[in-house]
Amino acid sequence: MSSSLLLPPASLAAERLEALAAFYAANLTLRPRFTKGSRWARRVLSGPGHEAWLLAWLPGQGTDLHDHGGVDRPAAAAVAVVSGELTEFTVRPGDFPGLRRQRLEAGEVSVVDDRTVHGMRNLSDAPAVSLHVYSPGLEAMRTYLLDETGLAPSKILRAGEDW
Repeated sequence: MSSSLLLPPASLAAERLEALAAFYAANLTLRPRFTKGSRWARRVLSGPGHEAWLLAWLPGQGTDLHDHGGVDRPAAAAVAVVSGELTEFTVRPGDFPGLRRQRLEAGEVSVVDDRTVHGMRNLSDAPAVSLHVYSPGLEAMRTYLLDETGLAPSKILRAGEDW
C-alpha cells in the first residue's frame, strides 16, 4: 500500500473553491426548505477533495462564531449567496480582537481559509439561500465566544449530527 493513500486530502486552492461555489450555486436543482426553529442545512454533493452544503436562512437565523473542523483536518470554505443576502462576521485577531462585517448579496462569494473564525447571519427581512463548499470535506465546526478578553472555545459540532 502506498504511503500517499494514508495522507489526508489536500485543501483546494481558494480560487478553485470560489469557482466551485459559484458554479454549484448557479446550477442548483435541489430546492431548500425553510424551517422556523433554525437554519436548514443539507450536504448536496461531494467531489475529489471537497463537498458542498445547501443552507436556507429565514430572517434572524445565523451561526455562532465558528471555524471549520479543528486541528486534525481543518477545512477551507467558499460561501456563495444564491438568493437574498447574508452578513458574514469574521474575527480580526490581535491584542484587541474584533469583528469585520461584510454584507453578501445574491451572486457574491466569500472565501475563508482553514483557520478563519467567522459567523453568518441573515439580517435582512427576506429569506436567503447559500451554497457552501468545504475542502477537505467538513467533519466538524468548533464554536467560539468573543468578548473583551478575546476568543474562547465554546463547543464542537459534528457534521450532519449537530446541525
